[in-house]
Amino acid sequence: MSASSTMRRVVLPVAGVTALAAASFGAAQGLDGVVGALLGGAVVIVFLGSTPVVLTPLVRRSAAMSLPVALTFLGVKSVAALVVLALLFDVGGLAGRIDFMAFGITAIAASLAWTILQLVAFRNERVPTYDLGNKD
Repeated sequence: MSASSTMRRVVLPVAGVTALAAASFGAAQGLDGVVGALLGGAVVIVFLGSTPVVLTPLVRRSAAMSLPVALTFLGVKSVAALVVLALLFDVGGLAGRIDFMAFGITAIAASLAWTILQLVAFRNERVPTYDLGNKD
């Protein structure tokens, strides 16, 4: 799937899910809910969006190296996720301005939407068409 196709089919709808969650949490819990929801969606978009950006060129260069590179990248992303969460909890009173329930629920909703949209896009792209020779 090309970058523009991914943007149109996956990133924009996930941004829409994030905006909907931000509006909902904003109405329910105020500015803290909006900030939490926007951060949750942004984290998902950055972390899940970075995978095809980094891995696709590497896999094209060497298919044999794709698994070790993918596992290394997963480790790097895991450490980065821990750093981001640690920063959200501690730095400069930021934790007091974030509704963590909004953050978590939006992150779950955005990651589920991302996964479902990627599966649908992959299925639509890869479904072969066979002529079974219907003799009507």
